[in-house]
Amino acid sequence: MSHNILLVTWTTPSQAYEAYSQVKNQITDNIYQLAVIERQKDGQLAINDGYSFTAGNNTVGGSLVGTLIGILGGPLGMLLGFSTGALIGSLADLDDVDSDEAVLAEISKRLPAGSTGLIIDLEEQDESVTDSLLGSHGGTIYRWDYDVVEAEIEASIEAWEQANKEANKILKEQRKEENKQKRQQKWSDFKAKFKK
Repeated sequence: MSHNILLVTWTTPSQAYEAYSQVKNQITDNIYQLAVIERQKDGQLAINDGYSFTAGNNTVGGSLVGTLIGILGGPLGMLLGFSTGALIGSLADLDDVDSDEAVLAEISKRLPAGSTGLIIDLEEQDESVTDSLLGSHGGTIYRWDYDVVEAEIEASIEAWEQANKEANKILKEQRKEENKQKRQQKWSDFKAKFKK
């Protein structure tokens, strides 16, 4: 059995919702989370519908899927260039995706601005069963190993935290210098009063 993250895309958003309903009701024993996501025109990702079989409620927020969506559509995604289909999706023909390319960049390319997809976290005994079900809805299926996606998310978060740490250090040094200049100016003004 293999643990995978799937992104399924369609040309029509309604097909994503049809597949979501069918998958949610048919293969629940192997699915952890699934969500219908939309890449909006501004590059942000919206979760239009989602379900977590592990949490037992209609949420994917704290899961790997929720984190993945947050990275691709949030500030980190913007920093890395993942959050706008124009930045990533139009730079290269989708048929020419480099197989060595980072998973997050590849997922972003497969979901350009204005598109809707279904993202699924599941265990697969036989990939052909999932392919048959989703293929019957006319979807294009992209599959990545869960551990690879998880490792890349962790690396991205670590890079984001390091970048924030460096930015805060620089800002602190700038404020320190500004405060030093203000103190020096006040001292100069104070000395000038006594010279008069």
